[in-house]
Amino acid sequence: MLRSSLHSAEIAAVALCAAVGLPEGAPDWVHLLPAGEIRTGDGRGPYRVPDAARLATASLGAGERLPIDENHATDLAAPRGEPAPARGWIVELQARADGVWGRVEWTEDGRHLVASRAYRGISPAIQHAADGTVTAILRASLVNRPNLRGLTTLHQETEMNPLLEKLLAALGLPATTAEDAALAAVTTLHAEKAKSLTALQAALDPIAVALGLQAGIDAGAVLTGAQALATGKGGKDSEQALTALQSELATVTKSLNSLQETTKREKAEAYVDGAIKAGRVGVKPLRDRYIAMHMADPAGTAELIAGLPVLGGGGEIVPPPAPAGEIALQAEQRQAARLLGIAEKDYLATLKAERQA
Repeated sequence: MLRSSLHSAEIAAVALCAAVGLPEGAPDWVHLLPAGEIRTGDGRGPYRVPDAARLATASLGAGERLPIDENHATDLAAPRGEPAPARGWIVELQARADGVWGRVEWTEDGRHLVASRAYRGISPAIQHAADGTVTAILRASLVNRPNLRGLTTLHQETEMNPLLEKLLAALGLPATTAEDAALAAVTTLHAEKAKSLTALQAALDPIAVALGLQAGIDAGAVLTGAQALATGKGGKDSEQALTALQSELATVTKSLNSLQETTKREKAEAYVDGAIKAGRVGVKPLRDRYIAMHMADPAGTAELIAGLPVLGGGGEIVPPPAPAGEIALQAEQRQAARLLGIAEKDYLATLKAERQA
């Protein structure tokens, strides 16, 4: 197996960091590897993480910890007999939508280094196959010259861009949605708006013609013509024109309602099918029900589905990320608890006590 020490990517320029308030202290969770294909600034790779859940399980067994040092001292300084003290310990790994995250128990020195912003990035040391597939995360380092693209920097983990936060809320998307997914949602929204405007104009044209106006005029002009007809300024044929207009309006209303229903269904089907593709447990058997729920309440249904566990590539069920600072049992730990005849909550309490000892 080949071993390679990689550096995390610069997510924001200095000017951007100066413009966005940076949180105090050291983050409990750090972004170790992005999902999918990983690009680097120096041309190495690309590397791939085809299954983040499987990688997290393979990298950190029950009770194990991965060290965080400075500037890859374990790999570079220690072989020369120089010190390579740990500045923190990764005690938990989670597979999330944007890759693998690690929960860190910082040492006193490590917490001070991060809180004082002596370092701005986390650089993982990985084990990978010849084809670039990442097979394990070995450890990580505090660094200042990042190279890996797609990681969240130390001082971005707890401070979300206010504009992005408002945008996600307006779109009805979870706060954990990645920027590219938010951009895709905006693009889809624009496409749907254009489609709706085209359909609306197509519906207005027959009304305009019925009013004796030209096709292609805007809604304001159609309204003016209708008001003139209603006040009797349309001439002796106004009564017949009004009857024709009412008929056209009934047809248009039916068409618009059908269009809105179709648009809602297309969005719901896309979201639910995406959740099925992502391995969300229990969604596929209830696909039609989730689609109907999403059509009625998109935000509520998205929140419900996001809370469902994910079926990993190896068949293990990966629970949704636990809130910061909490411990979530991994698949092997839940299986061990069942074999031992111990309730999961009791096993979880034991793990918490061991980590606090």
